[in-house]
Amino acid sequence: MSRADLDPTRSRRLLAAILAVYLLLALGYGAIVPLFETPDEHLHYFTAAFIAREGRLPTTADGGLMGQEAAQPPLYYTLAALVIRAVPDSTLTPAGLWPNPMADAADPRGESLARPPINVNLFVHGPAEAWPWGGYALAVHLVRIMSTIMGLGTLLCLYGAGRAVWPEAPSRALLATALVACLPQFAFIHAAVSNDPAITLFSAAALWQLLRIRNYESGIRAGERARRVAYGALGVIVGLAMLSKAAGLLLLVWCGAAAALLAWRGATSRRGMRALGAVALVAIPALAMGGWLLARNQALYGDPTAAGQFFLFAGGPRVYTLRQVWHDMSRVWPSLFAWFGWMNVRPPAWVWSVWNLIAIVAVAGAAIGLAARVRRPRTRFVPLDALLHPATLLTGWFLLVTAAWLQFMLRTPADQGRLFFPALLPLALGAAWGLSRWPRPWIQLAVLGPALVTTVYSLAVVIPTAYARPPLVAGAPSPGVIAFAFPDGPAVVDAGIDTPVVRPGDWVWTTIRWRDHPATTGVAPLVQLEAFGRAFHRIGTLTSYHGRGNYPATLWPAMAVIDDRLAVRLDADAVAPVEARLTVRLSGDDERIDIGTVKVVPREWPGRMPPLATLGDGVELAAVDLSTTTAAPGETLTVRLRWQVTAPPGPGLRHVFVHLGDPTQPPLAQTDGPVMGGEYPMALWATGEVFDETIALTLPDDLPPGDYPVHVGLYDYDSGARLPVTVGGERRPTDVFTANQSLTVR
Repeated sequence: MSRADLDPTRSRRLLAAILAVYLLLALGYGAIVPLFETPDEHLHYFTAAFIAREGRLPTTADGGLMGQEAAQPPLYYTLAALVIRAVPDSTLTPAGLWPNPMADAADPRGESLARPPINVNLFVHGPAEAWPWGGYALAVHLVRIMSTIMGLGTLLCLYGAGRAVWPEAPSRALLATALVACLPQFAFIHAAVSNDPAITLFSAAALWQLLRIRNYESGIRAGERARRVAYGALGVIVGLAMLSKAAGLLLLVWCGAAAALLAWRGATSRRGMRALGAVALVAIPALAMGGWLLARNQALYGDPTAAGQFFLFAGGPRVYTLRQVWHDMSRVWPSLFAWFGWMNVRPPAWVWSVWNLIAIVAVAGAAIGLAARVRRPRTRFVPLDALLHPATLLTGWFLLVTAAWLQFMLRTPADQGRLFFPALLPLALGAAWGLSRWPRPWIQLAVLGPALVTTVYSLAVVIPTAYARPPLVAGAPSPGVIAFAFPDGPAVVDAGIDTPVVRPGDWVWTTIRWRDHPATTGVAPLVQLEAFGRAFHRIGTLTSYHGRGNYPATLWPAMAVIDDRLAVRLDADAVAPVEARLTVRLSGDDERIDIGTVKVVPREWPGRMPPLATLGDGVELAAVDLSTTTAAPGETLTVRLRWQVTAPPGPGLRHVFVHLGDPTQPPLAQTDGPVMGGEYPMALWATGEVFDETIALTLPDDLPPGDYPVHVGLYDYDSGARLPVTVGGERRPTDVFTANQSLTVR
C-alpha cells in the first residue's frame, strides 16, 4: 500500500466522490422508475399516508391498501408521513390507482433471459405522475429521496466500519463503500418507498458502533465514560432498528451478546458485573424505544413480532423444504445484485456475470489471504479473542440474518436478495478484504469500472426499456388510411410480424400501427394477440393494454398514431413444423384481424434417413408407412410420409397425392391436396429439415378384394405436372414412388 493510500485528505476526497456517484445513481433511479413499480411500494406509501391522515398507527384491521405493512414497525412510515403531510394535495386513495389487470409480477423460474418486458407494470401511469411532479407524485418522490439519504448514511457507516477494522488501510474501506455504491440493487431499493433502507442503515450503524466498542475494550481508545457512552449509543441505534423492521430484534440479541463478551474481555476485575452492565447499557435504551411495540403487537396479534400477519396475507403459513429453498436461490442470489420492478424486470445476463465474477475474485482472494495466515508462525489461541475478532462479529451477524431469513422462507415467500441488506456491511467488508489480498492492486480498481457500468446500464437502458411507451408516429396518415376499425376502439392502420422463424416456447414479435378512432369509448380496451397452429389450434395468447401494458388507448392524444410492438409466446408443446397464423382483436370484440404468419420449427429436427426417392429438386421421400396392410372396402387407412429437404424447393404450390392401384391406370382410391395439409407450405422448407406428414386414404365401398400397390408423388398445382421422381439415380416413368408395402383388400 502506498503512502497516498494513507493520506487523510485524499481518502476524504475519494469518499466524497463515491458518495456523489451514489447520490446521482439513486436519484436517477428514483426519477426513472415509475411510481409503485418496486416491491410493495404502494403498500408502504399507503401505510405512511394513513399515519399522515389519521394521526395514529395503523393495524391490519384498518383495511385499505396497506396489506401486511400495517403490522410493520412505524419509524420509517412516521418519517414518511411527515413528508407527505408537508405536500399539498398529496391525498391518494386506492381508487386513484389504475391496476394493470394483466400484470405479470411473478417471473417464473426457467424463463428465458430474453423474456420481453410485457405487462411488467403493476399499474398504469397517467398524466398525474408526469413531470413537473405535484400532489401525491411529488410526495412519493420526496419519500424516495428520504430513502436515498438513508442509503447515504449506510455508506458512511460502511466506510466508518472499514476504518474501525483497518485503521491503517483506508483504501479497503473505500473499496467496500464503492462496491455497495455501485451495486444496482442497492441504488434501486434506496430509490423506493420502503422500510428496507431504514433497517439497512441502522444495522450498518450498529455494527460500526460494535466495532468501535471493540476498539475501546481492546485499549485502542481508552476512557470509561467514552466506553459507557458507546454502549448507550449502541442501544439507541438498536432501538431505532427495532422501530424500523423485525430484524431489529435480531440486532438486539446479537449486539447484547457481543457487548457482554466485549465487556468481559475488557475487564480486569468484576467481569460478570461489567458484562451485565454492558448488556444493560444496550438493552435499556433499545427496549425503552422499541419495547412498547412488542407489547402492542402482542396485544393486537398475539405475537410480539407480528410475523403471523405476513403469513396471513400470503395465504397462511406454507410447508416448504430446504430443497425448495435451494431451488429458490436461483432468484435470491441474482436479486442481491440486480433485479428490478416487482422481481420481473431482469437485466441482461452479463450484468449478473460481472457481479458473479467480482464475488469469485473476492472469494479467491480471501482464500489466498487465509492460506497466507495459516503459513504464519502460530501464536497462542485465545478462544475469546477469536470469538470477538471483527471477522467473527461480522460473519456471525450475517449467519444470524441468514438463519432468520431461512426460517421465514420456510413459512412464506421471501426469495429476494434485498432481505439480506441488513447484513450488507459484512458482505461488503468481506469482499473488499478478499479483493485486497490479490498481489496486484489494479485488480481492486478493475472491478469497480464494470460494477459501475452495470448500475449505469440498468438505469439508462434496462428500466427505461421495460416501461417505455410506444412512440407516436410522425406524419400520421389521413383519417381515411385504415386497414380495420374496431367498433369501440382504435383502428389498425398496418401490422407486420418481426420474427420470421421461431420455435415452440419462443416469443413472436409483431408491430401493429394503431390510430385513435373517434368511436373509441372511455374504457381502455385490451389487445389480444393470438397465434394459431395446425388445425387452427391456438398455440399462444397475449392479452395486454396497448404499449405492452403501459399505454392504454384512453391516454393517447386525439387522433394519435402509435407503433405498438407486442410479442406472444408460443406454447412449449406446440406442434411443429407449421406456418402459424397471428391475429389481433380487442377485448369485447369477436372479430379478429389477420396480421400475418410465422414459420414455427421444432427445437430439433429428427435424424436423416437413407432416402427412398427424390421428388423434384431438393425433396427426398425417406419413409412411406401404411397404418395397416389389410383393410376392407369403405375403411380408411393412414399413410405416413417422411420428407427430407436437401435444398429449398422454391416458390410454387405443390400438392401431394397418394394413389391406390396400377400407376398407369386411373387410381382406384386417391387422396391429394396441399403438402402438409397446407399448414407448412413447401415454400417455407429449408435445407436440413426432416418431418412427417400423415395422409388419410379412404377405400371405395365397391373395391374388389385383392392386393394393390400404393403410390406417392408430388405435382405442381398450377400446371398439373408431376414432379420428377428419381430412385437410385433413375427416373420413374410415371413419376410416382411405389411403397414397399402393398395393401390387401379383403
